[in-house]
Amino acid sequence: MNDRSKEISPNVILAMMAATALVAARALLPIKGPPDGDFPLFLIPWLDAIRERGLASISGEFSMYTPPYIYLLNVASLIEPAVGPVTAVKLLNAPFVAALAVGIGAVVRQTTGDWDMAKIATAIGIVSPTLLLNAFGYGQCDVIYASFLVWFVYLAMRDRPALACVLFGLALSFKLQAMFVSPLLIALLLWRQMKLWHLVLIPLTYVVMMVPAAMAGRPWADLLTIYLHQGHFTHSISVNAQNPWWLLRGLIDYQVGVAVGLAIGALAGTLIVWRSVRLPRDVVSTLLIATVAAALLPYVLPKMHERYFFVADMLTIALAFSRPRLWPAAVFIQAGSLIASISYFAQLGTAGLAFVPTTFGVGILLRELLVRTPEEREVEIGRHAST
Repeated sequence: MNDRSKEISPNVILAMMAATALVAARALLPIKGPPDGDFPLFLIPWLDAIRERGLASISGEFSMYTPPYIYLLNVASLIEPAVGPVTAVKLLNAPFVAALAVGIGAVVRQTTGDWDMAKIATAIGIVSPTLLLNAFGYGQCDVIYASFLVWFVYLAMRDRPALACVLFGLALSFKLQAMFVSPLLIALLLWRQMKLWHLVLIPLTYVVMMVPAAMAGRPWADLLTIYLHQGHFTHSISVNAQNPWWLLRGLIDYQVGVAVGLAIGALAGTLIVWRSVRLPRDVVSTLLIATVAAALLPYVLPKMHERYFFVADMLTIALAFSRPRLWPAAVFIQAGSLIASISYFAQLGTAGLAFVPTTFGVGILLRELLVRTPEEREVEIGRHAST
């Protein structure tokens, strides 16, 4: 019998992993989190406000989040009587989990040219522990903006800058953390794969997403400054984030730490952009820039949460399929996020432990960014041509 006939079909692997993800999601759905967590303090009160105010609630001024998420919570309120508030909110994430996993596969297809590899990447993505925990444990909306960002990277690879910017704008309309991947926008400009007018589509998309809230009566001044006000919500140099700032809590003045951290973040972004002009201008470099930015910026910035590495969790999976030598980075980043998550669910200070694998993961990614050369691409092209 041919050895290849003994291999498990990628379609079978994908189906098995999807079934596993469904079982895991079902087990996580009842988890409400700690008494001072997101559900008791924010999400359930927001659902109560939606129920009391009806469609007028899309203005969203009772929430610190942007209105697009409140639009989705209005959908959750329709099924809340049947499944309860916690499950209703978490089920919102289901289609975005699928979109994100498929997006990982699409990115891998672009970098490897292998459909079977893309299916396996989708399978690994959909059972990623941090994906399932974030979507169905936390019940947060990180999977929503992350799914848009993954497809933004894919469209950038496909040389579709206008659609890519629209996807980035959609991500930004849900979470400011989408900006972690913004160095890729500048790199694409420098590579002449994107024009300045394409960038206008990002704030334009954001504005379009705010129109329903404005029609419901919320002032544009509020809608355009939501993220500015969010910055004043937390006055901690680190909120259980697995980065050096967690180690500096209580050792540095808050205002000084924020100023220094923002400066370091700006330098880190500049480093990524500076290095991008020295990379081969191919799809692997596009993915590498996005991944390094998604990992390095929350690592050096203050006021971060443990969930803010989530985009890096996902992109490192795609990058590892494209560059197998980077699998350790994917494992380290994922492990750091999982260990740090214990601090939220079990109220234990695990960010210090999570700092170690996260540091290794970020270091591996940063090294790859610094050592990759145009000559490497020539070697890869020759290798593909000979196979």
